[in-house]
Amino acid sequence: MISMFPDVSRGTTNVYAISSESFIKNPYIYHLPGITPETIETCSRLLQHNHEHYHIFFNSEHHFHNHATHYLLAALGLGASSHTLEHIYEQQKQVQQPIRPLHDNKDFDVNKCLGDENYYGNYLEFFKKELESEKYHGNVEDLIEDYLFNKDYLDLVFNGAYHPFIHLGYALEFQVKIMAVEGLAMAAVDRVNVKDVLKHLNYDQNKDGNKTALEIIELIIKDQRFDDKVFYNDDATKVDKLLERGGGPLIAEYAQMWKCDLDDLRQASVLVNTAVIRPKKALRLDFFLMHATTSGLFIDIFVHSLKKTENQFKFLKAKFAIDLLYYVARGRPKLNVNYLLNEYQSSKEHSYSDVQNPWLPLIDKCLTHQDTHVVKTIRALVYAEKFDSAQEKDKMSYLKIAQMVMDALFPADKKQWSHEGVGWEEYWKTVEDS
Repeated sequence: MISMFPDVSRGTTNVYAISSESFIKNPYIYHLPGITPETIETCSRLLQHNHEHYHIFFNSEHHFHNHATHYLLAALGLGASSHTLEHIYEQQKQVQQPIRPLHDNKDFDVNKCLGDENYYGNYLEFFKKELESEKYHGNVEDLIEDYLFNKDYLDLVFNGAYHPFIHLGYALEFQVKIMAVEGLAMAAVDRVNVKDVLKHLNYDQNKDGNKTALEIIELIIKDQRFDDKVFYNDDATKVDKLLERGGGPLIAEYAQMWKCDLDDLRQASVLVNTAVIRPKKALRLDFFLMHATTSGLFIDIFVHSLKKTENQFKFLKAKFAIDLLYYVARGRPKLNVNYLLNEYQSSKEHSYSDVQNPWLPLIDKCLTHQDTHVVKTIRALVYAEKFDSAQEKDKMSYLKIAQMVMDALFPADKKQWSHEGVGWEEYWKTVEDS
Protein backbone atom coordinates (compact mmCIF):
# COMPACT_ATOMS: atom_id res chain seq x y z
CA MET A 1 0.00 0.00 0.00
CA ILE A 2 1.28 3.45 -0.84
CA SER A 3 0.53 5.63 2.17
CA MET A 4 2.18 8.99 1.93
CA PHE A 5 1.53 11.79 4.39
CA PRO A 6 3.96 13.97 6.30
CA ASP A 7 5.19 12.47 9.56
CA VAL A 8 4.89 15.62 11.66
CA SER A 9 6.49 14.05 14.71
CA ARG A 10 9.83 13.70 12.93
CA GLY A 11 9.51 16.57 10.48
CA THR A 12 10.06 14.20 7.55
CA THR A 13 7.94 12.44 5.00
CA ASN A 14 7.12 8.77 5.36
CA VAL A 15 6.79 6.81 2.13
CA TYR A 16 5.37 3.32 2.47
CA ALA A 17 5.62 1.22 -0.68
CA ILE A 18 2.74 -0.76 -2.12
CA SER A 19 2.25 -4.03 -0.30
CA SER A 20 1.85 -6.77 -2.87
CA GLU A 21 -0.88 -8.25 -0.70
CA SER A 22 -3.00 -5.15 -1.29
CA PHE A 23 -3.66 -6.20 -4.85
CA ILE A 24 -2.79 -9.92 -5.01
CA LYS A 25 -5.60 -10.69 -2.56
CA ASN A 26 -8.09 -8.48 -4.39
CA PRO A 27 -9.69 -10.44 -7.26
CA TYR A 28 -10.75 -7.21 -8.97
CA ILE A 29 -7.19 -5.91 -9.33
CA TYR A 30 -5.00 -7.13 -12.18
CA HIS A 31 -1.36 -6.31 -12.83
CA LEU A 32 1.12 -7.78 -15.25
CA PRO A 33 4.40 -9.38 -14.15
CA GLY A 34 7.25 -6.93 -13.73
CA ILE A 35 6.23 -5.10 -10.58
CA THR A 36 9.14 -5.34 -8.15
CA PRO A 37 10.06 -3.73 -4.82
CA GLU A 38 12.35 -1.41 -6.80
CA THR A 39 9.66 -0.22 -9.23
CA ILE A 40 7.19 0.20 -6.38
CA GLU A 41 9.65 2.37 -4.45
CA THR A 42 10.42 4.41 -7.56
CA CYS A 43 6.76 5.00 -8.28
CA SER A 44 6.03 5.88 -4.64
CA ARG A 45 8.81 8.46 -4.59
CA LEU A 46 7.66 10.09 -7.83
CA LEU A 47 4.03 10.21 -6.72
CA GLN A 48 5.10 11.89 -3.52
CA HIS A 49 7.21 14.45 -5.38
CA ASN A 50 4.31 15.31 -7.66
CA HIS A 51 1.97 15.63 -4.69
CA GLU A 52 4.25 18.06 -2.88
CA HIS A 53 5.26 20.25 -5.82
CA TYR A 54 2.63 20.36 -8.56
CA HIS A 55 -0.90 21.60 -9.03
CA ILE A 56 -3.66 19.27 -10.22
CA PHE A 57 -4.00 21.40 -13.38
CA PHE A 58 -1.04 22.20 -15.61
CA ASN A 59 -3.11 24.84 -17.42
CA SER A 60 -5.39 26.92 -15.23
CA GLU A 61 -7.21 28.71 -18.02
CA HIS A 62 -8.46 25.51 -19.65
CA HIS A 63 -8.27 23.22 -16.59
CA PHE A 64 -5.98 20.75 -18.37
CA HIS A 65 -5.25 18.00 -15.86
CA ASN A 66 -1.92 16.89 -14.44
CA HIS A 67 -1.61 13.33 -15.79
CA ALA A 68 1.72 12.45 -14.20
CA THR A 69 0.25 10.18 -11.54
CA HIS A 70 -2.08 8.42 -14.00
CA TYR A 71 0.80 7.74 -16.35
CA LEU A 72 3.06 6.43 -13.60
CA LEU A 73 0.52 4.03 -12.12
CA ALA A 74 -0.72 2.80 -15.49
CA ALA A 75 2.88 2.08 -16.50
CA LEU A 76 3.62 0.42 -13.15
CA GLY A 77 0.55 -1.78 -13.59
CA LEU A 78 1.86 -2.87 -16.99
CA GLY A 79 5.19 -3.88 -15.46
CA ALA A 80 7.30 -0.87 -16.48
CA SER A 81 10.88 -0.67 -15.24
CA SER A 82 12.17 1.98 -12.84
CA HIS A 83 14.05 3.55 -15.74
CA THR A 84 10.79 3.85 -17.71
CA LEU A 85 8.99 5.36 -14.71
CA GLU A 86 11.75 7.92 -14.21
CA HIS A 87 11.66 8.81 -17.90
CA ILE A 88 7.86 9.25 -17.81
CA TYR A 89 8.04 11.56 -14.83
CA GLU A 90 10.87 13.69 -16.25
CA GLN A 91 8.76 14.14 -19.36
CA GLN A 92 5.60 14.99 -17.42
CA LYS A 93 7.36 17.50 -15.15
CA GLN A 94 8.13 19.75 -18.09
CA VAL A 95 4.54 21.03 -18.37
CA GLN A 96 3.42 21.15 -14.74
CA GLN A 97 2.75 24.30 -12.74
CA PRO A 98 3.72 24.59 -9.07
CA ILE A 99 1.14 24.13 -6.36
CA ARG A 100 0.15 27.48 -4.86
CA PRO A 101 0.36 28.69 -1.27
CA LEU A 102 -2.64 27.97 0.91
CA HIS A 103 -5.27 30.64 1.37
CA ASP A 104 -5.95 31.73 4.92
CA ASN A 105 -8.47 29.35 6.46
CA LYS A 106 -10.80 32.26 7.22
CA ASP A 107 -11.17 32.70 3.43
CA PHE A 108 -11.75 29.01 2.76
CA ASP A 109 -15.17 27.40 2.97
CA VAL A 110 -15.38 23.77 1.88
CA ASN A 111 -18.82 24.29 0.34
CA LYS A 112 -18.58 27.85 -0.97
CA CYS A 113 -15.22 27.48 -2.73
CA LEU A 114 -16.33 24.64 -5.03
CA GLY A 115 -15.22 25.21 -8.61
CA ASP A 116 -12.37 27.56 -7.71
CA GLU A 117 -9.01 25.96 -8.55
CA ASN A 118 -7.17 28.60 -6.52
CA TYR A 119 -8.30 26.68 -3.43
CA TYR A 120 -6.94 23.31 -4.56
CA GLY A 121 -4.26 23.32 -1.85
CA ASN A 122 -6.85 24.09 0.84
CA TYR A 123 -9.02 21.21 -0.33
CA LEU A 124 -5.97 18.92 -0.24
CA GLU A 125 -5.35 19.79 3.40
CA PHE A 126 -9.05 19.44 4.20
CA PHE A 127 -9.32 15.95 2.73
CA LYS A 128 -6.07 14.82 4.33
CA LYS A 129 -7.53 15.67 7.73
CA GLU A 130 -10.83 14.04 6.78
CA LEU A 131 -9.18 10.79 5.74
CA GLU A 132 -7.17 10.50 8.94
CA SER A 133 -10.10 11.54 11.16
CA GLU A 134 -11.82 9.18 13.58
CA LYS A 135 -14.67 8.81 11.11
CA TYR A 136 -12.58 7.25 8.31
CA HIS A 137 -9.42 6.01 10.09
CA GLY A 138 -7.39 6.25 6.88
CA ASN A 139 -9.80 4.03 4.94
CA VAL A 140 -9.83 5.23 1.33
CA GLU A 141 -12.97 3.26 0.41
CA ASP A 142 -15.03 4.69 3.26
CA LEU A 143 -13.97 8.27 2.51
CA ILE A 144 -14.80 8.01 -1.19
CA GLU A 145 -18.14 6.25 -0.73
CA ASP A 146 -19.29 8.73 1.91
CA TYR A 147 -18.41 11.79 -0.15
CA LEU A 148 -19.86 10.44 -3.38
CA PHE A 149 -23.20 9.33 -2.01
CA ASN A 150 -23.78 11.28 1.19
CA LYS A 151 -22.12 14.61 0.41
CA ASP A 152 -23.12 15.19 -3.22
CA TYR A 153 -19.75 14.54 -4.83
CA LEU A 154 -21.04 12.00 -7.38
CA ASP A 155 -21.62 14.62 -10.06
CA LEU A 156 -18.37 16.40 -9.14
CA VAL A 157 -16.17 13.34 -9.73
CA PHE A 158 -17.48 13.01 -13.30
CA ASN A 159 -16.64 16.63 -14.13
CA GLY A 160 -13.64 17.50 -16.26
CA ALA A 161 -14.00 14.61 -18.72
CA TYR A 162 -13.97 11.94 -15.97
CA HIS A 163 -10.59 12.97 -14.54
CA PRO A 164 -11.48 13.13 -10.81
CA PHE A 165 -13.16 9.73 -11.17
CA ILE A 166 -10.08 8.28 -12.88
CA HIS A 167 -7.87 9.75 -10.14
CA LEU A 168 -10.01 8.12 -7.46
CA GLY A 169 -9.99 4.88 -9.42
CA TYR A 170 -6.21 4.74 -9.14
CA ALA A 171 -6.48 5.56 -5.44
CA LEU A 172 -8.74 2.54 -4.95
CA GLU A 173 -6.74 0.24 -7.20
CA PHE A 174 -3.34 0.92 -5.67
CA GLN A 175 -4.61 2.07 -2.25
CA VAL A 176 -2.84 5.43 -2.58
CA LYS A 177 -3.97 7.82 0.12
CA ILE A 178 -2.58 10.93 -1.56
CA MET A 179 -4.41 9.98 -4.76
CA ALA A 180 -7.68 9.79 -2.81
CA VAL A 181 -7.29 13.28 -1.35
CA GLU A 182 -6.04 14.66 -4.68
CA GLY A 183 -9.00 13.13 -6.51
CA LEU A 184 -11.57 14.61 -4.13
CA ALA A 185 -9.78 17.97 -4.14
CA MET A 186 -9.75 17.91 -7.94
CA ALA A 187 -13.47 17.12 -7.96
CA ALA A 188 -14.07 20.08 -5.66
CA VAL A 189 -12.31 22.59 -7.91
CA ASP A 190 -13.02 21.21 -11.40
CA ARG A 191 -15.67 22.67 -13.65
CA VAL A 192 -19.24 21.65 -12.93
CA ASN A 193 -20.60 20.36 -16.21
CA VAL A 194 -22.57 17.16 -15.63
CA LYS A 195 -24.96 17.92 -12.78
CA ASP A 196 -27.73 18.80 -15.21
CA VAL A 197 -27.69 15.19 -16.38
CA LEU A 198 -27.41 13.30 -13.10
CA LYS A 199 -30.02 15.37 -11.24
CA HIS A 200 -32.68 14.01 -13.61
CA LEU A 201 -31.83 10.34 -13.00
CA ASN A 202 -34.11 8.13 -10.94
CA TYR A 203 -31.96 5.73 -8.93
CA ASP A 204 -34.81 3.45 -7.80
CA GLN A 205 -33.61 -0.10 -8.48
CA ASN A 206 -37.22 -1.21 -8.81
CA LYS A 207 -37.52 1.05 -11.86
CA ASP A 208 -34.48 -0.29 -13.70
CA GLY A 209 -34.68 -0.15 -17.50
CA ASN A 210 -34.74 -3.05 -19.94
CA LYS A 211 -32.47 -2.03 -22.82
CA THR A 212 -28.80 -2.63 -23.56
CA ALA A 213 -26.36 0.21 -24.11
CA LEU A 214 -26.13 -0.40 -27.87
CA GLU A 215 -29.92 -0.50 -28.21
CA ILE A 216 -30.11 2.87 -26.49
CA ILE A 217 -27.36 4.32 -28.69
CA GLU A 218 -29.30 3.26 -31.80
CA LEU A 219 -32.33 5.13 -30.47
CA ILE A 220 -30.27 8.23 -29.72
CA ILE A 221 -28.85 8.29 -33.25
CA LYS A 222 -32.40 8.49 -34.62
CA ASP A 223 -33.72 11.05 -32.11
CA GLN A 224 -34.05 14.37 -33.91
CA ARG A 225 -34.45 16.23 -30.62
CA PHE A 226 -30.65 16.20 -30.37
CA ASP A 227 -30.17 17.80 -33.79
CA ASP A 228 -30.21 21.37 -32.49
CA LYS A 229 -28.46 20.66 -29.18
CA VAL A 230 -24.86 20.50 -30.39
CA PHE A 231 -23.10 21.34 -33.67
CA TYR A 232 -19.83 20.53 -35.38
CA ASN A 233 -18.66 24.14 -35.14
CA ASP A 234 -19.25 24.39 -31.38
CA ASP A 235 -16.05 24.84 -29.43
CA ALA A 236 -13.92 22.33 -27.57
CA THR A 237 -15.67 19.52 -25.68
CA LYS A 238 -19.09 20.65 -26.87
CA VAL A 239 -20.50 19.30 -23.58
CA ASP A 240 -21.18 22.76 -22.19
CA LYS A 241 -23.10 23.78 -25.31
CA LEU A 242 -25.12 20.57 -25.25
CA LEU A 243 -26.15 21.16 -21.64
CA GLU A 244 -26.83 24.88 -22.16
CA ARG A 245 -29.30 23.95 -24.89
CA GLY A 246 -31.23 21.53 -22.72
CA GLY A 247 -29.51 18.25 -23.49
CA GLY A 248 -29.26 17.10 -19.86
CA PRO A 249 -32.84 15.86 -19.36
CA LEU A 250 -32.74 14.06 -22.73
CA ILE A 251 -29.54 12.25 -21.80
CA ALA A 252 -31.08 11.22 -18.47
CA GLU A 253 -34.21 10.01 -20.26
CA TYR A 254 -32.15 7.54 -22.25
CA ALA A 255 -29.90 6.56 -19.35
CA GLN A 256 -33.07 5.64 -17.47
CA MET A 257 -33.88 3.02 -20.13
CA TRP A 258 -30.67 1.10 -19.47
CA LYS A 259 -30.74 -2.31 -17.81
CA CYS A 260 -27.96 -1.94 -15.25
CA ASP A 261 -25.26 -4.48 -16.15
CA LEU A 262 -21.55 -4.19 -15.44
CA ASP A 263 -20.37 -6.18 -18.48
CA ASP A 264 -22.65 -4.24 -20.80
CA LEU A 265 -21.33 -0.94 -19.44
CA ARG A 266 -17.71 -2.02 -19.80
CA GLN A 267 -18.23 -3.15 -23.39
CA ALA A 268 -20.08 0.06 -24.26
CA SER A 269 -17.31 2.19 -22.75
CA VAL A 270 -14.92 0.52 -25.20
CA LEU A 271 -17.18 0.62 -28.27
CA VAL A 272 -18.22 4.29 -28.07
CA ASN A 273 -14.53 5.04 -28.49
CA THR A 274 -13.23 2.36 -30.85
CA ALA A 275 -16.20 1.44 -33.08
CA VAL A 276 -16.36 4.94 -34.57
CA ILE A 277 -13.78 3.96 -37.21
CA ARG A 278 -15.08 3.85 -40.77
CA PRO A 279 -14.41 1.51 -43.69
CA LYS A 280 -12.30 3.05 -46.45
CA LYS A 281 -11.24 5.93 -44.18
CA ALA A 282 -8.00 6.47 -42.29
CA LEU A 283 -8.28 5.51 -38.61
CA ARG A 284 -9.46 8.27 -36.33
CA LEU A 285 -10.31 8.01 -32.63
CA ASP A 286 -11.96 10.76 -30.61
CA PHE A 287 -10.01 12.30 -27.73
CA PHE A 288 -13.06 12.75 -25.50
CA LEU A 289 -14.71 9.40 -26.21
CA MET A 290 -11.38 7.78 -25.40
CA HIS A 291 -11.94 8.87 -21.79
CA ALA A 292 -15.04 6.68 -21.62
CA THR A 293 -12.68 3.75 -22.18
CA THR A 294 -9.85 4.81 -19.88
CA SER A 295 -12.32 5.50 -17.07
CA GLY A 296 -14.03 2.18 -17.82
CA LEU A 297 -11.01 0.37 -16.38
CA PHE A 298 -12.21 1.37 -12.90
CA ILE A 299 -15.81 0.17 -13.18
CA ASP A 300 -15.10 -3.17 -11.52
CA ILE A 301 -12.74 -1.65 -8.96
CA PHE A 302 -15.26 1.02 -7.95
CA VAL A 303 -18.28 -1.26 -7.79
CA HIS A 304 -16.54 -3.79 -5.58
CA SER A 305 -15.19 -1.08 -3.27
CA LEU A 306 -18.69 0.19 -2.47
CA LYS A 307 -20.32 -1.41 0.56
CA LYS A 308 -23.94 -0.55 -0.23
CA THR A 309 -25.66 -2.20 -3.19
CA GLU A 310 -27.79 0.88 -3.78
CA ASN A 311 -24.59 2.89 -4.20
CA GLN A 312 -23.24 0.34 -6.69
CA PHE A 313 -26.44 0.71 -8.72
CA LYS A 314 -26.35 4.50 -8.53
CA PHE A 315 -22.70 4.57 -9.58
CA LEU A 316 -23.27 2.36 -12.64
CA LYS A 317 -26.26 4.42 -13.76
CA ALA A 318 -24.29 7.64 -13.37
CA LYS A 319 -21.28 6.32 -15.30
CA PHE A 320 -23.53 5.19 -18.16
CA ALA A 321 -25.28 8.56 -18.26
CA ILE A 322 -21.94 10.39 -18.53
CA ASP A 323 -20.78 8.03 -21.28
CA LEU A 324 -23.97 8.94 -23.17
CA LEU A 325 -23.37 12.63 -22.51
CA TYR A 326 -19.97 12.54 -24.19
CA TYR A 327 -21.27 10.30 -26.96
CA VAL A 328 -23.95 12.85 -27.88
CA ALA A 329 -21.53 15.77 -27.45
CA ARG A 330 -19.18 14.21 -30.00
CA GLY A 331 -21.94 14.09 -32.64
CA ARG A 332 -23.62 10.71 -32.01
CA PRO A 333 -21.22 8.75 -34.24
CA LYS A 334 -22.47 5.55 -35.84
CA LEU A 335 -20.82 2.57 -34.17
CA ASN A 336 -19.47 0.19 -36.80
CA VAL A 337 -19.19 -2.74 -34.41
CA ASN A 338 -19.26 -5.49 -37.02
CA TYR A 339 -16.57 -3.74 -39.06
CA LEU A 340 -14.34 -3.30 -36.01
CA LEU A 341 -14.67 -6.84 -34.70
CA ASN A 342 -15.01 -8.90 -37.88
CA GLU A 343 -13.81 -6.99 -40.93
CA TYR A 344 -11.02 -4.65 -39.84
CA GLN A 345 -7.58 -6.09 -40.52
CA SER A 346 -4.83 -5.06 -38.14
CA SER A 347 -1.56 -3.91 -39.63
CA LYS A 348 1.28 -6.39 -39.85
CA GLU A 349 3.26 -4.11 -37.55
CA HIS A 350 0.83 -4.53 -34.64
CA SER A 351 -0.66 -7.98 -35.28
CA TYR A 352 2.53 -9.70 -34.04
CA SER A 353 1.45 -12.88 -35.80
CA ASP A 354 4.88 -14.46 -35.39
CA VAL A 355 4.81 -14.46 -31.56
CA GLN A 356 3.04 -16.75 -29.12
CA ASN A 357 1.36 -13.97 -27.12
CA PRO A 358 0.68 -10.84 -29.21
CA TRP A 359 -0.31 -8.86 -26.11
CA LEU A 360 3.27 -8.80 -24.80
CA PRO A 361 5.05 -6.89 -27.60
CA LEU A 362 2.00 -4.66 -27.99
CA ILE A 363 2.11 -3.65 -24.32
CA ASP A 364 5.86 -3.14 -24.46
CA LYS A 365 5.50 -0.82 -27.45
CA CYS A 366 2.60 1.18 -26.03
CA LEU A 367 4.84 2.15 -23.11
CA THR A 368 7.06 4.03 -25.56
CA HIS A 369 4.29 6.43 -26.61
CA GLN A 370 4.62 9.88 -25.05
CA ASP A 371 0.85 10.31 -24.70
CA THR A 372 -0.36 8.86 -21.40
CA HIS A 373 -3.78 8.20 -22.95
CA VAL A 374 -2.37 5.52 -25.23
CA VAL A 375 -0.96 3.55 -22.31
CA LYS A 376 -4.18 4.03 -20.35
CA THR A 377 -6.35 2.90 -23.27
CA ILE A 378 -4.34 -0.27 -23.85
CA ARG A 379 -4.40 -1.06 -20.13
CA ALA A 380 -8.18 -0.58 -20.05
CA LEU A 381 -8.47 -3.13 -22.87
CA VAL A 382 -6.24 -5.57 -20.97
CA TYR A 383 -8.55 -5.17 -17.97
CA ALA A 384 -11.65 -5.60 -20.11
CA GLU A 385 -10.39 -8.89 -21.50
CA LYS A 386 -9.56 -10.09 -18.00
CA PHE A 387 -12.87 -9.20 -16.36
CA ASP A 388 -15.45 -9.47 -19.14
CA SER A 389 -17.76 -12.25 -17.96
CA ALA A 390 -20.17 -11.99 -20.88
CA GLN A 391 -21.33 -15.19 -22.54
CA GLU A 392 -18.85 -16.58 -25.06
CA LYS A 393 -20.92 -15.51 -28.06
CA ASP A 394 -21.04 -11.95 -26.70
CA LYS A 395 -17.34 -11.62 -25.87
CA MET A 396 -15.30 -9.13 -27.86
CA SER A 397 -11.75 -9.47 -29.15
CA TYR A 398 -10.05 -6.87 -26.99
CA LEU A 399 -6.69 -7.80 -28.48
CA LYS A 400 -7.90 -6.90 -31.96
CA ILE A 401 -9.29 -3.61 -30.64
CA ALA A 402 -5.95 -2.88 -28.97
CA GLN A 403 -4.14 -3.59 -32.24
CA MET A 404 -6.43 -1.13 -34.02
CA VAL A 405 -5.71 1.53 -31.36
CA MET A 406 -1.99 1.03 -31.94
CA ASP A 407 -2.53 1.36 -35.69
CA ALA A 408 -4.43 4.60 -35.09
CA LEU A 409 -1.82 6.21 -32.79
CA PHE A 410 1.52 5.01 -34.17
CA PRO A 411 3.89 6.33 -35.38
CA ALA A 412 3.62 8.66 -32.42
CA ASP A 413 5.12 11.67 -34.18
CA LYS A 414 2.60 11.52 -37.03
CA LYS A 415 -0.73 10.41 -35.55
CA GLN A 416 -2.88 11.73 -32.71
CA TRP A 417 -6.40 11.74 -31.28
CA SER A 418 -9.14 13.64 -33.08
CA HIS A 419 -10.51 16.72 -31.27
CA GLU A 420 -13.01 17.88 -33.87
CA GLY A 421 -15.90 15.47 -33.28
CA VAL A 422 -16.12 12.10 -35.03
CA GLY A 423 -19.92 12.05 -35.23
CA TRP A 424 -20.22 14.69 -37.93
CA GLU A 425 -20.00 14.13 -41.69
CA GLU A 426 -18.20 17.48 -41.94
CA TYR A 427 -15.32 15.95 -40.01
CA TRP A 428 -15.05 12.77 -42.06
CA LYS A 429 -14.88 14.80 -45.27
CA THR A 430 -11.55 16.11 -43.99
CA VAL A 431 -10.16 12.60 -43.35
CA GLU A 432 -8.15 10.94 -46.09
CA ASP A 433 -9.25 7.64 -47.62
CA SER A 434 -7.42 4.53 -46.49
